[in-house]
Amino acid sequence: MRQARAVELPIAAVRPRRSSRAPSWRGELLRVAAIAVVLGLWQLSGTFMNPIFIATPSTVLTAFVKIVADGTLPAAFLSSLWEMAAGLGIAIALGFGLGVAMGRVRLVEKTFDPFVNFFNATPTIALLPLMEIWFGTDYRSRIAFISIICLWTLVINTLAGIRNVSRGYADVGRAFGLRGLALTWKVFLPAAAPYMIAGLRVALAQAAVGMILGGQEVGESGLGGLTEDFGSFFQTDYLIAAIITSTGLAMMLFGLLKAFQFRFFPWIAASAAPRR
Repeated sequence: MRQARAVELPIAAVRPRRSSRAPSWRGELLRVAAIAVVLGLWQLSGTFMNPIFIATPSTVLTAFVKIVADGTLPAAFLSSLWEMAAGLGIAIALGFGLGVAMGRVRLVEKTFDPFVNFFNATPTIALLPLMEIWFGTDYRSRIAFISIICLWTLVINTLAGIRNVSRGYADVGRAFGLRGLALTWKVFLPAAAPYMIAGLRVALAQAAVGMILGGQEVGESGLGGLTEDFGSFFQTDYLIAAIITSTGLAMMLFGLLKAFQFRFFPWIAASAAPRR
């Protein structure tokens, strides 16, 4: 009987390839060019339109510098930032916890699934008056609103991630003696991480929206209150500067989340299909 010979693969065949998702200089150049074109068209449009309807990038930048220098924007930014962080933190703790519990325990899922579907379908903006009745017209209402607006996305994405964990992963974990919380922590949570991070990305955007809406409707505080004041007096340049600040905050958090994902969950990007 002939013995099978070991096949020697060339080093290049077994060496891990570079990720095709790494940004190239062409992609960065295209990004910069696209931003430059949009800003140029925006600046050009200001010469044909009433400044009340559209403020040019140059006037927005001037307004931004003014409200930063006089302390108006930093005070509003810090006020909104801590409320957003508190509300999002509560939503993360409750959303991830409930999503994992529903995904791992069938009785918990049967109990809470109708409530999750009901509140997810409820227009969250309609809950603002209820938040004011329950918590008053101060920061507590705004934090509660941000938590509510983010909670259901986190629950649903976490539940979907736990449900979609391969049975083979669970069987391997059990073969190594993992049970209960240990199995959840070492097998289910890492496997569900892409869903949970995707839900967190959506929740960050929702938290930024909730921060502005809460500030506009409850006590006119923070960045939301600032946009309400500028809009009431038709100060379009200052209004856009405040809006861009809130958007910039969300973009900064997206970047931090992406860095967190690459640092602690590198297999998510490594296992993704390459794109052309």
